[in-house]
Amino acid sequence: MNALNARFLSVILTCLSLSFCQSAMAGEVNLCPADRPCFNEAYQSGDRVIFRFTGVSGWDFYNVRYQVRGGEKQVENRSGSFTLKNIQPNRVYTIKVQGCNSRFLRSSNCSPWSENSVTTR
Repeated sequence: MNALNARFLSVILTCLSLSFCQSAMAGEVNLCPADRPCFNEAYQSGDRVIFRFTGVSGWDFYNVRYQVRGGEKQVENRSGSFTLKNIQPNRVYTIKVQGCNSRFLRSSNCSPWSENSVTTR
């Protein structure tokens, strides 16, 4: 078994034994609890910060929260990607995401929040 196959098998076994979602990116393994969305990417591109997230469950939609002047704003998101525009240098931009399933004539059933940050250059 080569090193890549051995690493892949190790990730799968860890995922199964810990009941965690795993994502291998850039040679790293990110452990994400199985009961909430998992961030796949968070990076700066020019004057924007892009966050990408998924979940092990098939969520109907995501709630996204982020800081605005005077407080926090929450928006509904169905794409699994969220972009903050017109960012400033040398700042930390943080979002929180929860996965939700709609329920007819009742409140949505939502996961705990996941959080991720990017420090701009």
